[in-house]
Amino acid sequence: MSVELLAPSIADRTYHRIRTDIIFDRLDPGARLRLDRLAADYGTSVSTLREVLSRLSSEGLVHAEGQRGFQVAPVSADGFRDVAAMRILLETHALPLSFAAGDLEWESRVVAAHHKLKVLERRMLAGEREETELWKRYDREFHQTLIEACGSQTLLDIHAGVYDQYLRYQMVAVVFRGAAAADEHQELLDCALARDAARASAVVSRHVEVCVERALAGGALSDAPQRCQPAPRVEAGAPPDPSFQSVGESAYRKIRADIVFGRLPPGRKLKLETMKADYGVGVSTLREILNRLSSERLVVAEGQRGFEVAPVSIATLREIAELRLLLECHALEQSFRAGDMDWEGRVVAAHHRLARMEERMAEGDRSCTERWKQFDWQFHQALISACGSRMLIDAHAAVFDDYLRYQMIALSYRGDIASGEHALLLDCAMERDAGRACEVLRRHVAGGVEHALATGTIT
Repeated sequence: MSVELLAPSIADRTYHRIRTDIIFDRLDPGARLRLDRLAADYGTSVSTLREVLSRLSSEGLVHAEGQRGFQVAPVSADGFRDVAAMRILLETHALPLSFAAGDLEWESRVVAAHHKLKVLERRMLAGEREETELWKRYDREFHQTLIEACGSQTLLDIHAGVYDQYLRYQMVAVVFRGAAAADEHQELLDCALARDAARASAVVSRHVEVCVERALAGGALSDAPQRCQPAPRVEAGAPPDPSFQSVGESAYRKIRADIVFGRLPPGRKLKLETMKADYGVGVSTLREILNRLSSERLVVAEGQRGFEVAPVSIATLREIAELRLLLECHALEQSFRAGDMDWEGRVVAAHHRLARMEERMAEGDRSCTERWKQFDWQFHQALISACGSRMLIDAHAAVFDDYLRYQMIALSYRGDIASGEHALLLDCAMERDAGRACEVLRRHVAGGVEHALATGTIT
């Protein structure tokens, strides 16, 4: 057995170190990341650093600037509002699920997490600020423990990424609201023990909103650099841009697309030596790619036994569908409110392409299956593209890719029903009727799930 499967690689350790340094503001927002200096600081090679920084770029913590290299993602007032809104959306959705399912062991973990946070808050109130980082770690642990019984690992993973972005803003702005925040944490504990999810959701919303107001009032984000914008997420199966893609990044996108589109089926053992020839990269690079895909729930790392494509299940499909509805309905409301004529043009064009592929599918032409699903992806993304939140769009895209994988496994095409629902969504967009659009979307997704399950390919 090769050593590379026995322990985290140098690149994986470097990724976690740099990620932590960005979140806890040890690498300043907007700072240029010089590869030669980073190689010395983190004890790794320039080629490994490129893969690590590309991975962090996909999480919105680093910006890739083409030939100019990388920089730590800037922060801004609008960025903090965006992150905070996503945190509220996800956390208030997870709280009722977690409170309903949580057992005595979960209660004990919540009580323990609150105890540690409370001790650190007392020290902070006493003026002991040397443990600020530990305080925020316990803050994160408490909020994540509150929702950990929600039953959806996908939801927990997305929330964790959003929370880390939120935590980064807190560290940049050095926000400590003293007794008020401590009281809110105590109230959340009381809500958890009483299973009062409605009150807990209200407390979380207030807790986050006041934190943002305090940070912005302090002026720490008012002059934040805005030298670049996050790169838009690339849809599944889209060819990489060779102007700035590394070999590893290109291989990552190819492998990811092969999983999403079912060319690498669920449960397939991923043998590194075979993949090295298929994708034209080395074993160490493949291992980093597969670890990255593992964090996206598309690959399962099996310790010393290697990797395999993540399995599928009925429960996970229903979980992904529910999360897709949460994100997409929220984004539709914002997008319909803000969309202009250019947005309308994108929606109309995306629907036209999709409708053409649906006509071919209806005629029995299955050679266009992948293009049909790509155009399906593009249409739903166009509908929400004016929502104003890059984070919401990226989260929705990741969940949609998970949903798309299930559709490709089931090869599920519902004919006139699905195409009719897409036409209704187009009409709703032109009329700015978000309420009706969400009703259509719920029917659309529920029908897609049941149709996929009826094929018997998902068990």
